[in-house]
Amino acid sequence: MINPKTITETVGTGLLVFTIQVASTELAPIAIGSILIAGVFAGGPVSGAHYNPAVSLAITLRGNMSSQEMVLYMIAQIVGAALGGLCGGIVAGRFSTVGMGEEASYLQAFLAEGIVTFALCFVVLSVATNPKVDNNQYYGLAIGLVVVSGAIAVGPISGGAFNPAVALGLSIAGAFDNLSYGFMVAAADLVGAAVAASCFRVVISEVSGNVGETTPLTA
Repeated sequence: MINPKTITETVGTGLLVFTIQVASTELAPIAIGSILIAGVFAGGPVSGAHYNPAVSLAITLRGNMSSQEMVLYMIAQIVGAALGGLCGGIVAGRFSTVGMGEEASYLQAFLAEGIVTFALCFVVLSVATNPKVDNNQYYGLAIGLVVVSGAIAVGPISGGAFNPAVALGLSIAGAFDNLSYGFMVAAADLVGAAVAASCFRVVISEVSGNVGETTPLTA
């Protein structure tokens, strides 16, 4: 049976990684953030438009998604990322992977990924799972802007993935090039997501575990 949610996650993540693979100018962060904003608004009503295993983890820890569905989302996101990276590599005539800056250390890269992914997931939880801002029309913009600012700020340090599917998908598309670093980035991103979910529960302790059906970004 066709699952509209996982198909949306596959397509949305694929388009995001396609853009990452093809964009190569100084305006790349804007292009990437823009396609994410558009994808979030397009896919939000169907799947919640996570397009990111770290976001799916944060949503699950928040209590808005089952662990079984989270796994299905993550598989769909990684498959979509690999397909998007492959198509992008063919179009661009080159295959890129997430890489650490030449002057950066692994600790710096890990912290950079974890901190920005924390910011991304905390913003997602705050604008998309808080009943106080239910039905807002700015959630996609808020999420995309975190990615734009993060890519500009720490992209030269960690590669600026903030998304395990991006790190692993680009590596898979590039014949598993730099896969070990991709796994490190994925680990940092998932840690950032878990901390964001915990912080959200503390900061907004009065928010219940379940939210209305119309809240964006929930599964």
